[in-house]
Amino acid sequence: MLALLLNLLLLVSACVATHSGGMILGVRWLWRLWPRDETDYRPGHTFWLIVRVVYGLLLLHLIQITIWAAFYQFQGCFADFATSFYFSATSYSTLGYGDVLLDEKWRILGAVEAVTGVLMFGWSTGILFTIVHHLLSRVLRRTITQHPEH
Repeated sequence: MLALLLNLLLLVSACVATHSGGMILGVRWLWRLWPRDETDYRPGHTFWLIVRVVYGLLLLHLIQITIWAAFYQFQGCFADFATSFYFSATSYSTLGYGDVLLDEKWRILGAVEAVTGVLMFGWSTGILFTIVHHLLSRVLRRTITQHPEH
């Protein structure tokens, strides 16, 4: 049981490290693309910036799903990596079809992966909301300034 707990702590820590590292790299990347003045807040530029942020967040989640899947595969929980990845994706996303199950001794892993996924999705949602809110409020402010008659 202690080994299982240590593995859980390691997996959750790997997810937090992946997400926080991705956020740090993402902020640095975003800083280079971020509009510098009011005239740069064009709808097209804003749209593609948001799309790239979403792709980056999805990549972080796919990396974390892969970390869990690699652990399942390393432990021999499933016959192949595709099944490990499928189980991991359905657990992490809390979809949990139930068509692929862990052995009883590993069952708690699926639940902890689901909780971890919820936390990581919440973190991503907070980041995405902050970015979208800032960008769209600037686009709206620019539009109102250019067309005060509306």
